[in-house]
Amino acid sequence: MAASNISRLKMDNIISLCLLCTFCLSLVTADLRKEVHEYGDCKGSYQNRVGVADGRIPDKAMSASSSNSKRPAKAARVGRSASAWSPSIQNAMQWLQIDLGELTTVTAVYTQGRQGSDEYVREFFLEYSDDAQTWRHYTNQLGIPLMFEGNKNDSALQMRTLTYPVVARYIRFNPQRWNMVISMRVEIVGCPFKPETASFDGRSYIEFDMSRQAVQTTQDLIELRFKTGKPDGIILYASGNQGDILMLELRRGYLYFKIDLGSTADVKGLTEVKAGSLLDDNQWHDVVIKRSRKKMTIVVDRLINEVTTLGLFYRLDLDKFMYIGGVPHFNQEGIAIKYNFIGCVQNVNLNGAKLIRDALSDSIVTISLINNVNRFCNVQPKIPVTFPTLESYIKTTTTTSTVINVEFEFRTYDRDGLLFYHDMGDEAHIKVIIDENGHVRYTIQTEDEQIIEDVVRNTDVMSDTDSFTDGLWHAFFFYMDREKVNCTVDRNSKVSQRRLDMTGQTDYYIGGHKLFNGFRGCMRGLYVAQRIVDLTELLFDKAASVVSATIGTCAIRDRCTPNPCEHGGICEQTWSTFMCNCDETRYEGELCHTSSAHISCEMHKYYSNNEGREDALIDVDGSGPLEPFMASCERGADGEIITYIKHDSMGPILVNGYQDPGSYVRKITYEAKEILALEEIIDRSRMCRQNVVYRCQNAKFLRDPGILTDKTIKTWGWWVGRTHQIMRYWGGAAPGSGKCKCGLQEEGCGPQSSTCYCDKINNLGDVGGDIQIDQGYLMHKEYLPVLELHLGDTGSATDNKWAEHDIGELECFGDNLFDNTVTFTQKSGALTFPTFNAQNAGDIWLQFRTTTTDGVLIHCTGDTDFVEIRLFQADTIQFRYDVGNGVSVLSFKSPSPLNDDTWHTIHVEKNRKQAWMKLDDYTGTVLNEDADLIRQLDLTEALYVGSLVGYQDGYVGCIRGLRVNGRLMDMLGRVTQREEFGVRAGCVGKCASNPCFHQGTCREGYDSYKCDCSYTPWRGWNCGREVGVNLQKNYMIKYTFDKKHGLSASDFQRATVGFTTKISSGILLQMTNADNSEYIQVEMNNNGGVRVAMDVGFERVEVNTNSELGINLANRQTHVVVIERFNFGIDIKVQVDNYPALYGRFGSTSDSSDTILNNPKYLYIGNNSTDNTNFGFEGCIFQMQVDNIFPLKRAFQDPKPDYIEISHPNQIKEDMCGFEEITVSPEPIKSRPNTGVLLNVTYNRIIDDALSDEEKALVGIGCALFVILVACIVLFCCRSRFEGADYETEEAKGAEYADNPDSAVVYNQTGLPNMPKSYEYFM
Repeated sequence: MAASNISRLKMDNIISLCLLCTFCLSLVTADLRKEVHEYGDCKGSYQNRVGVADGRIPDKAMSASSSNSKRPAKAARVGRSASAWSPSIQNAMQWLQIDLGELTTVTAVYTQGRQGSDEYVREFFLEYSDDAQTWRHYTNQLGIPLMFEGNKNDSALQMRTLTYPVVARYIRFNPQRWNMVISMRVEIVGCPFKPETASFDGRSYIEFDMSRQAVQTTQDLIELRFKTGKPDGIILYASGNQGDILMLELRRGYLYFKIDLGSTADVKGLTEVKAGSLLDDNQWHDVVIKRSRKKMTIVVDRLINEVTTLGLFYRLDLDKFMYIGGVPHFNQEGIAIKYNFIGCVQNVNLNGAKLIRDALSDSIVTISLINNVNRFCNVQPKIPVTFPTLESYIKTTTTTSTVINVEFEFRTYDRDGLLFYHDMGDEAHIKVIIDENGHVRYTIQTEDEQIIEDVVRNTDVMSDTDSFTDGLWHAFFFYMDREKVNCTVDRNSKVSQRRLDMTGQTDYYIGGHKLFNGFRGCMRGLYVAQRIVDLTELLFDKAASVVSATIGTCAIRDRCTPNPCEHGGICEQTWSTFMCNCDETRYEGELCHTSSAHISCEMHKYYSNNEGREDALIDVDGSGPLEPFMASCERGADGEIITYIKHDSMGPILVNGYQDPGSYVRKITYEAKEILALEEIIDRSRMCRQNVVYRCQNAKFLRDPGILTDKTIKTWGWWVGRTHQIMRYWGGAAPGSGKCKCGLQEEGCGPQSSTCYCDKINNLGDVGGDIQIDQGYLMHKEYLPVLELHLGDTGSATDNKWAEHDIGELECFGDNLFDNTVTFTQKSGALTFPTFNAQNAGDIWLQFRTTTTDGVLIHCTGDTDFVEIRLFQADTIQFRYDVGNGVSVLSFKSPSPLNDDTWHTIHVEKNRKQAWMKLDDYTGTVLNEDADLIRQLDLTEALYVGSLVGYQDGYVGCIRGLRVNGRLMDMLGRVTQREEFGVRAGCVGKCASNPCFHQGTCREGYDSYKCDCSYTPWRGWNCGREVGVNLQKNYMIKYTFDKKHGLSASDFQRATVGFTTKISSGILLQMTNADNSEYIQVEMNNNGGVRVAMDVGFERVEVNTNSELGINLANRQTHVVVIERFNFGIDIKVQVDNYPALYGRFGSTSDSSDTILNNPKYLYIGNNSTDNTNFGFEGCIFQMQVDNIFPLKRAFQDPKPDYIEISHPNQIKEDMCGFEEITVSPEPIKSRPNTGVLLNVTYNRIIDDALSDEEKALVGIGCALFVILVACIVLFCCRSRFEGADYETEEAKGAEYADNPDSAVVYNQTGLPNMPKSYEYFM
């Protein structure tokens, strides 16, 4: 029995262990795919939960803004299903606070809802603090408070990793969106923070002698923290003997990082990055700098700057001194300020070396502590207050007095706001504002109605704004008694001495008042009536009031650092937003992203109404980095566009006094100053050329100077193009020829010269004394344009040797931008390109041509974000996107259809502030957004062109010139390099092969086509089916004209009638007026010919074919008669089949005679009366057409028009008259090869992340442990079964008293129940 209990106990322990392992594995939810920064002392293996869940964080360390009585803050522990924290007030101002007990490097947080209630937090902010009084938001890479994604249900444990950890003692969770009710359980992950602190007073610093152990690196990692209240100071400086520099300095509250990896005389290597701002706030700021060769990432409080260093080098060489906290003297390379750092620096890590720890150890001889370097940080934070709205203010009270004194520090970007207001009764008051110019203006009205006004201006020469709205801290001081007024801002004072009738009252309004626009910004160090105002006590002071102000944090943001404006735009900001001034940039848009110039002369001329040559601003890469430039555009005689680019060396330029070969150097600068812009123009052109002229007198050009000491000098002159090669040929000649144009012509260049006219020798043996000219076009565009010209042999200023050059403008013909065209022939066809990058701003430009009504042109996705450009319902372009706050749609409905098979232009831009779209030449449309609420586009997948991701809902038609962020996407190259399903090169539709017969109009569909047979006598899919009718003599078809569907008058220009018959009589076609006084008739005559008779009122004309042709057409074969009138209807032409034409003429007419059949009423086919069969036609009539009327097609259309009468509707049916319909083989049905699982792109759905290698390893280890445990359990159970456990036997009861087996049978009391009975049979 005991053994049995032991086995059960072991089994229970094993099951418990398995459940514990399973639970632990279920908690591994960290997103390992995201790259996060880890500090050396807090790597992943050192990170642990701080103890909210297991109770190590005590109940008293958990507090909240408010709590439900049954759900206090102490209930907010993950893993405990009994309850959760819920505030008593359900709004976005509630918070849950955790006191970690010590400074902690926080790396991640866990959240849960209240289990079983469907109550959970969906999104939240995170705040942190060192002292529980001054708080800061955890921000993203733009400095915007980061909205963390919370839970999706009430029970799942959700982990959120901090990309850059923070150091804090207090953490606050601030719910913003929730389901049902705010309910939250939390846990925090991190490591204890071990501070290594050095404090500096402006004279002290740490010196590292690096001459003994130099730093030579291609990769660097620098980490440090600092705290200061001063706007200026050198934090770190290091240099090398080769000129390398590494430094961090504060300048006006901005952190500047400078690095120089080496400079040359031509290329400077000093790189400066403005990495952060508003850093003089007495708060700790984290700095991380990573460098890999020339690529650098500088992170300040999660504000990310990614740059590429200038210069030619990538190795950092530091072998002189490194300083922390200051420098001994300021006249060192790169230093821009004259102040050492005042404040604290912590945990400086340089490539793994802990510099502060080493310096404070006093054990390293190469490290010196200069002056008073303190080991403790004595910078005390000043509690700020934020006024976030125009209605925010603080009212504080004091006693009445004859002295009024108010002091504080303020920082703001907004103008026109109230700083403070004091009501002294009887309309006497004091009002101090920041005016519309950013200056401080005060107005005083005394009890005797005396008004005093003055303005304090910012006289700081270092200020960028000349105002106090520059975001820096400014000290404000106001003092007033009955004899004087003193208003001082920083060191700018305005003092007024006078007698004042005043008495101060009790109430002071700071930051706002209900009668004025409030101040938006931050204040700290508030003194009223010469007493400090404890901001933390204001919330509990019943006499005071705090309205919409936030105490303990300064929420002002520098929205212009890093500068969001592109292409040199100037950033200006207010409290709530920023603006980009693009006036001097040649770019436009909210972020100066989109070029205001056309991409080429082709586009400029497309939209221009001016003929001839005209100047235009051209930007060859649109929103790309290349700057716009001026060019001249012209359309040539053949329609080809010509682009002219001028330069600074045009016209004849005299060269004299340069004798040595190549000693004269002329560097040529074009309007397009960047060589990459010139290359783009040249490469996109069909042909480029440049006219060059060399005029000389006694000055040789391409002749060998005969310098034996330097064989590399082969000519007196040469030029250099974009390949930077020396080119020794001239206009009209070929590269490598070493000649001018005449050198390649049959007549040559003159006596003893095979190169140029300027190189020929006269009869006296000297270079020709006459003025010679060598000119021509340089045609090989791969070497153009001319960037440098080198000449020599021009003697001195006093001899008779000189030269003159004239380099013409660069001329380029054509532009292949629009040659980059593809056709999408299948809805599942698409091309893929790199991910669309629009973190700050991004744009897409393309032209499309289609006949379809709907289709996706562009699609790019991320985990949840996406962008999409769609043609919708034939006349609307939609730009759809999602940046995390739901799908937004920007639409533009064109006044005319867009599926008209002509080219249309789409240009869209998505930036931090808005979405913008422009269609063709219409005015752009925008969708504005709050830059604080919208995060950056997070796209990870390829950019799909022509369909959605997953090849659904595709577009059919042509796209050309696709540019993404100014870069041309080579769609044509992608198609020509490999076969792409459903995509082909060029804009070639199905109609290109002329699939419609008999002049049917092909309606393009690009994946299909339709033949429009409306203006032909045929019908059918390809207009290949004859429409005819088989008639008897008493059959007739009658077509009645009226103004709705017929003609009021007919000059009968052309008619066609096909027939087959065996009877030599009968009307084929007759058109008459109402009384039959005028007619036009085509009939079979009695001789088997065709008679065409016309009577239009004054003369009858008749043309018969049988007398002229001598052919009987009533031979049961098919014939076609074509009747044409010309020369104002006077002349008549009748042609049957391919026989010679016959002619008739109205003989007594002139050009002005009336040959028109007035008011035609009826058109008869086969007969003009069913009562008279003598004129009836017997046979088949087909291919009938009278001008633009097709009577037989109308007669047999369904439903039949009421203006057509058929005499015998049951007998007269459509007939093909013996013809077979012409058809074409249908194209095979194409389908995209299977590419895997189809994605649902209509609705967002959550796709489980693929397991990373680490997760796979954990799962594998867990499974292996589980299998081993199961095997152990089985073995243990089997062993217990056979050893030491209870068991039953089949022994007979009472048999234990027997001496032997035989007597046991006798003593047996139970028998042998399990033994079968045996029987013996005797045979």
